[in-house]
Amino acid sequence: MGNSCVFSLRYCNFEKTGKSFLRKEGAMKLSFKIDYQTSWGESIFISGSTPLLGAWDPMKAIPLKNQFPGEWMTSIESDDLRFEYKYLLQKQDGGMVWEWGPNRGIDLSAASFREARMRDFWRTSDDIENTLYSAAFQKVLLKRPAVLTSPPEKLHGKTLRLQLRTPFVDPNHRIAVLGGDAALGGWNEAGAIPLEDTHAPLWHVDLDASKLTFPLHYKYVMTDVRTGRLIEWEEGNNRVIRDFVCHEEPSLKIHTDEKFRMAQGRWKGAGVAVPLFSLRTDHSGGIGEFTDLVPLIDWTKKCGLKLIQLLPLNETVATHSWIDSYPYKSISVMALHPVFLNINKIGVLDDESLMVGFLKTLAGFNAQESVHYDEVHKVKSKFFKLIFDQQMDSFLQSPAFLKFFGENREWLVPYAAFCYLRDQNKTADFRQWKAFGLYHPEEIDQLTDPKGKDFPHIAVHYFIQYHAHKQLSEAVAYARSQGVVLKGDIPIGISPNSVEAWTQPELFNLSQQAGAPPDDFAILGQNWGFPTYNWDVMAQDGYAWWKSRLRQMSQYFDAFRIDHIVGFFRIWEIPADQVFGIMGHFNPALPYSRDEIIDRGIPFNEERFTRPYIRDYFLWDLFGEFTEEVKNRYLSEYEPGKFNLKPAFSTQQQVWAHFMPARSEESLSGKDSRIRDGLCALISEVIFLRDPVHPSRFHPRIAMHDTYSYMNLSEYSRYLLDELYIEFFYHRHNQFWRDQALKKLPPILQASDMLVCGEDLGMIPECVPDVMKELGILSLEVQRMPKDPRIEFLHPSDAPYLAVSTTSTHDTSTLRGWWEEDPQKSERFFRTIMGNHADFKRSMEPWLAGDILQQHFWSPAMWVIFPIQDLLAMDEELRREDFDAERINIPAVAQHYWRYRIHLTLEKLQKATPFNSRLHGMVVHAGRS
Repeated sequence: MGNSCVFSLRYCNFEKTGKSFLRKEGAMKLSFKIDYQTSWGESIFISGSTPLLGAWDPMKAIPLKNQFPGEWMTSIESDDLRFEYKYLLQKQDGGMVWEWGPNRGIDLSAASFREARMRDFWRTSDDIENTLYSAAFQKVLLKRPAVLTSPPEKLHGKTLRLQLRTPFVDPNHRIAVLGGDAALGGWNEAGAIPLEDTHAPLWHVDLDASKLTFPLHYKYVMTDVRTGRLIEWEEGNNRVIRDFVCHEEPSLKIHTDEKFRMAQGRWKGAGVAVPLFSLRTDHSGGIGEFTDLVPLIDWTKKCGLKLIQLLPLNETVATHSWIDSYPYKSISVMALHPVFLNINKIGVLDDESLMVGFLKTLAGFNAQESVHYDEVHKVKSKFFKLIFDQQMDSFLQSPAFLKFFGENREWLVPYAAFCYLRDQNKTADFRQWKAFGLYHPEEIDQLTDPKGKDFPHIAVHYFIQYHAHKQLSEAVAYARSQGVVLKGDIPIGISPNSVEAWTQPELFNLSQQAGAPPDDFAILGQNWGFPTYNWDVMAQDGYAWWKSRLRQMSQYFDAFRIDHIVGFFRIWEIPADQVFGIMGHFNPALPYSRDEIIDRGIPFNEERFTRPYIRDYFLWDLFGEFTEEVKNRYLSEYEPGKFNLKPAFSTQQQVWAHFMPARSEESLSGKDSRIRDGLCALISEVIFLRDPVHPSRFHPRIAMHDTYSYMNLSEYSRYLLDELYIEFFYHRHNQFWRDQALKKLPPILQASDMLVCGEDLGMIPECVPDVMKELGILSLEVQRMPKDPRIEFLHPSDAPYLAVSTTSTHDTSTLRGWWEEDPQKSERFFRTIMGNHADFKRSMEPWLAGDILQQHFWSPAMWVIFPIQDLLAMDEELRREDFDAERINIPAVAQHYWRYRIHLTLEKLQKATPFNSRLHGMVVHAGRS
């Protein structure tokens, strides 16, 4: 049920008037008491890792009795004394809700107690401090110095173990306890008793209960590790332990408190977002590389920033062309991209002239303004093969590789075989391979046999992945040592031509494509070309595929962004025979039956509402001077002025293939482009879309109001359709989608301790914010894209705490680019959000950028993370002259070339003292240092 923290009481002898107690053979009495104020009809249960506690099966959990209002208790006798446990709440409807957090744990197997009592407090899922238990904080930002040896527990005949579970303790501070009892310092600050941090964030101290007076009043305090001086008392009333009841000695009571009640403000930090491929150093190989993260980390720390956000780093090579620059369409969710390798760190070729040639070629690409993705990848690929041939025998026998291979064999072997077959068949589309198109593990084992003739061509991919892992791991270790969090990005989808689609096709709906409905990014919606997930099949093994994916990612990152988090609630699904997102529908969803539509008074004519509505009167709007040619070549007139599309052009994919069989968008003539786009628009002239699984059910087409079909209906019919549309898209699914997300997200996210951030932009269901808050997932707040439809811009001061606040994303124009896109909108922003009534400037001057960034630094959001382009925008000398060249992605362009590269080297950026000092000052002044 999650990660656990188990305490071991290792010593068998206990101090009590010189006497030694030994645990008798047999069971120990264990009591559990928890504070939780239930509502009528609710009950508390306990479950755990032992059969007696139900072995984590909620149906076998032990009920607790409500002794007093808000207090629940049960007792058992057990001879299994090392276990984990957790509490559950049974709701009125019979559903079970686990308390938040990792498993509680205890190890009494080496202790001599006859009785042990556990006193706990319910851990709520919506506590804003829960995020501070993540790896980003406990392993990086708030990581405590290593403890070489643990002090021995000093146990007694009556031992009170006082524990405090609290995440927010500066590494230079420690927790202590003070109380009214003389044994707890008598409220004298000099007598504070320090707690041990060996298992932080769970602190503890063992007290001799026979020397304490009950009821015991106490508080926790914070002290300075270096001086021992008390620096802060916790807020609120005194804590109280009413008694120490024991029936046998020696006995133990473990009293676990939750949270140091801190008076100071919430933790806040700042970071920078930049794609790895965009980095540039004097020694980069034509693209940002894993090793370039080290100087970026140094610069980040120098400026007071605490986080670096990257785009996905997974392997995407499917076509060996620039199209593979799209980082969200991976061919493996486990493998790292070879293009990010630094060839100098792998080795030197014996042929010196060849080595010099490779370095010279890559240096030439490094001098280019943008990334030449496919050319850099081809050069590096040739080097990989040559250096592997040179090192193969020694490499394959090296202990370091054998260890790596043993730990990653499950995914590494199919991945290497896939890459070999992709290159042999000159396509990643395994359906077109001459052999091995259907994955059979025994055949792949034979193909990858080290004795086989093809083995060197397969093993080279082991070699590449080993070095990618090594180089990235070294950069990750350096980031953690410097207190800088690396934040990764997990794409919502995979390529249909990927290792996972090949080896586990049952996990995906390969006849459907994931995308997004129309929004500010793309008025026709987005089609990402990913298959959607078969969640029912994934649930059968507890989402093992997702869990392994997150565990792999957690090797390199301590925080991550879930791309399109709404996909865990529902995905926008587009049939494989369509191109644009506007032809999609939600999945899962509750489409209407024919009777439901009719019951709303809508005259449902299936033919009229579900087939493309094509009439002569509007064809000129779409095709202009080419209208007659379109009628003759692509349409069939079945009644005067009424048309159907000819069968060869009835889907958008057919139309697309006809006009672009092997051509790029740039090579398409204006005429062909207009006819292609017009035909695709005709195909989308429908009011309802049939459900692909249940064809007698219907989804209202998104943005139906823009169709001629809708506009040609009666006013009353349009009114009824509007009512149905609003109900369907904004109300009908809220509880349904909430339930879907809560089935998937909790078990998946428990697979790692990374800090979780969600990309929740676009058309977001009403249930999403509450679920994200409940699960401690940070939202994304973009100033120009407010989630409240009643406002035009989000003021950073209105951002929630559990959020990442930012000026731009990789899918938008930069801050400077946005400023000039719509001068009227920018002026409204200037007047309202910035409160400035001076002359408006159409171009963004550095001081304007600085003021906007300053607003964000003072946001209440936990994190402010800025694209590096927006940070540089506030410095006239450092920022790029052509801001359009700084845009990373244009979502409306299906095949966009991801090639943005910072125009400055990191060496130059590190020496930009005035800028770095200013940025550092902004961070510190806003309390984000």
